[in-house]
Amino acid sequence: MVAALGREKQTERRCILTRETLPKERMVRFVLSPDDQLVPDVAEKLPGRGLWIQADRDLIEKALEKGALFSAASRALKQKVSAQQVGDDMLDVLEKLLRKRVMDRLGLEQRAGNVMTGFDKIKADLGKSGAKKPVLLLHASDGSEDGERKMRSTIGLEVRICRIFNRDDLSCALGKDNVVHAIVYKSGGADVLLADLGRLEGIGRNTADED
Repeated sequence: MVAALGREKQTERRCILTRETLPKERMVRFVLSPDDQLVPDVAEKLPGRGLWIQADRDLIEKALEKGALFSAASRALKQKVSAQQVGDDMLDVLEKLLRKRVMDRLGLEQRAGNVMTGFDKIKADLGKSGAKKPVLLLHASDGSEDGERKMRSTIGLEVRICRIFNRDDLSCALGKDNVVHAIVYKSGGADVLLADLGRLEGIGRNTADED
């Protein structure tokens, strides 16, 4: 999971399933919608009493199978929450929302000048005096392993690497063609991106990246 970063790194919530108190960056908020359905609130802005669950797909799936999620949600919201109020596709919907949120944030960081793409451009930019600090390398899942090794030697092993998205995903998010590599520089927005990426890692079916 992504480590808690940014201005809200000290903010914690209790997971209704594990009863652990964890940084918000490792959790997802849920609320009851106006039609009485339990829905994810990935932006943490929906009105109403909410509850928090650790961003762990296996944990949530097991809680759904055993019915533990419904009883825990009922206690947290102080009203009965039944299986009919939780969609069968809740986790898939959550994954799509998180994926879109990460892609949208990546586009915002691009427009803010906090993203650089292309091996040669990245290498040149990092070689400048007073270069900004990279905090994330996005390597296309359909990119070559050799290209990744070259990027790692350029940016350093301490920079986080993400391989969740393919070339089309990265190209669409950044408004460029054939994006294989992109680095994100440290900023407040990058902190938000890393937090949402961590949630996506925990909820996604086939996500894989490294620190």
